[in-house]
Amino acid sequence: MNKKIITFLILVWATNQTVSQPDPSPGAASVGIDPLYSEEKIAAASGDQERTQVRLELAKAEELLWKNNLLLLASKFNIDARKAGIEQAGLYANPNIFVDQSIFAEPTQRYFDFTRSGQTVVQIQQVFLLGGKIDKRIRVAELSAKMSEQEFYDLARALITKLRRTFYFIHYYRDAIAFYDKSLIALDKTVNSAELAYKRRAVLQSEVLRLKALLFFLRKEREDLRIKVLEKEADLRVLLNEETYKSQAVAIVPVLDLDFVEKATIEGLKLDNMLTKAREYRPDLKKAVQALRYEEANLELQHANAIPDLAFGPMYNRGGTAFQNYWGVTAQLNIPIFDRNQGNIKAAEKSIQVRKQELKNLILEVENDVSVALATAKAKDDLYKKFRNTYTKDYADLAEDMILSYEKRYISILEFADFFETYRSSIVEMLRLQTDRMEAIEGVNYSVGTGLIVPSYKSNGESGGAKEGSSK
Repeated sequence: MNKKIITFLILVWATNQTVSQPDPSPGAASVGIDPLYSEEKIAAASGDQERTQVRLELAKAEELLWKNNLLLLASKFNIDARKAGIEQAGLYANPNIFVDQSIFAEPTQRYFDFTRSGQTVVQIQQVFLLGGKIDKRIRVAELSAKMSEQEFYDLARALITKLRRTFYFIHYYRDAIAFYDKSLIALDKTVNSAELAYKRRAVLQSEVLRLKALLFFLRKEREDLRIKVLEKEADLRVLLNEETYKSQAVAIVPVLDLDFVEKATIEGLKLDNMLTKAREYRPDLKKAVQALRYEEANLELQHANAIPDLAFGPMYNRGGTAFQNYWGVTAQLNIPIFDRNQGNIKAAEKSIQVRKQELKNLILEVENDVSVALATAKAKDDLYKKFRNTYTKDYADLAEDMILSYEKRYISILEFADFFETYRSSIVEMLRLQTDRMEAIEGVNYSVGTGLIVPSYKSNGESGGAKEGSSK
């Protein structure tokens, strides 16, 4: 593909020299390579003129995510369901009523005799849970609800990170597409000029065909980027679940706080401080701690379940004993000889060991996640800041001189093509580096579980500078 791009650049300028005969002044020559076309023309080249472009700020997108995202809504319902389990765990057992009525009374020769001559037994029993079972069941249910809350925050952490990364991806890849669009607009004109020149026998047919083929390959490379943007827009629509952006006819244009993007820095972050914050804020780590506490509470509950419950209540028997009307008291208690709940107790003890090992493993993962995220972000940030003001700017400043030198034949076609291939690659790679840098910064926030480097949103919805310690 690099060879094709080099050939394309050579043919573009060679054809312009042969057919268009441009003014050799630097200003006129620069139009053929990097013209400043209007947004309307770029939209026409990209096909977005048929889509309604809707600008979306990151603060507004995060607000819509918290409000509309279906996974977050489902997770909230799950929390409510777990909290309902707390209410259920605190309920007492219902009383039990037992009625025994004779079908046929011998003395009276009557069926279902409810009079004094018949026999009727009524018994009421209430089960009393011993060993503090109710309190222990409530504790287990509360910990289960707390685990669901941490699952919600962990899901929100992942979705917020995905939203921000998607935002940055769409923004910078749109810039890359715009860069290709400028080249395609120039190449379209060159192809038309080449076809006219071929009719005048000024260029060979093979050069025109190769030029058209290169136009096709360049458009394909550009369309690959556009497809990736469309895929990310689809992810954004799912995340936001907002009617305004659901239509495929809507092109979402992310609006970034470029001041924050430029000033965002990793230099002030220390690994030890980040690890401390990760232990404090990471919802998956909190969930693992709650899971251990849940198993410990469950072990206490299983020990309590080994204590038999007492069923107690009054009984009335008419005509069924030596007394016509007999009143008594009933009590029922299981004797724990064989089943002492020993199996469930052993299972709960082993579950505690499982949760402890999982917690230790998660702590190791968190420490490594934070360390790798910080190292990655520093590498991307250092590379970006080293070249952001010189790398592409120096190429842009040199471009006009190279064009003029080529027109005056001070440099060869190969030198000229190599320079502009490097120039094109530098622009695209710099945009990718900006995307990688912001994704790495979001990786830092994700690894810690809180927003160490995020925009500070103003009351009017606009973004401000960097903000540390945010819980977002």
